[in-house]
Amino acid sequence: MKYYLPALLLLLAIGSIAGCGISEAPLHGSPYQNPGSAPDFTMPSTDGGEFTLSGEKGHVIMLYFGYTFCPDICPATLGQLRSVVSNANIDPALVRTVFVTVDPARDSLEVLKAYLGRFSSDFIGLRAEPEALDPILAAYGVYAAVDPDSDPEQYLMTHTARVFVIDKSGRLVTNYSFDTSSQDIKADLERLVEEQQ
Repeated sequence: MKYYLPALLLLLAIGSIAGCGISEAPLHGSPYQNPGSAPDFTMPSTDGGEFTLSGEKGHVIMLYFGYTFCPDICPATLGQLRSVVSNANIDPALVRTVFVTVDPARDSLEVLKAYLGRFSSDFIGLRAEPEALDPILAAYGVYAAVDPDSDPEQYLMTHTARVFVIDKSGRLVTNYSFDTSSQDIKADLERLVEEQQ
């Protein structure tokens, strides 16, 4: 027995180290090395009230900055997020998909609600006036500007096309570029929803 005990302790130690390695595996996309609280904000919402980010603790937030006149990247991203949430092995009530318009001149809350309804009735649209929006964009490192050669009425915009992910404790943990696979996002979402806070 005295010979088996050290071997058993060694196996338990190895198993413990392996388990830690799995649980601490990095998220996909561009994970933040030292996640801190996501920059907070409050904005009018398509649900008729006001949305405060810090009031959503207990939910995993997928935050995207875009605009409804976007011809390609925005609808593709929203379609991908709808598919990921629908196919993930999670309670979808624990996820918030939030779309902040970078084009408040054209995107009223009514326009946002109609647009997002084409993807999911659960998606939340937010709009702020430019003077309130600009500091939020800066806090997340989001660039958004009207393309100078665009038609003044039907203009296009250049904007940061990343999905920012906030965990249930309110930490900004990773962000995804446009080419991140649905499989990777789904794996992260399942993990983040299951994590105990």
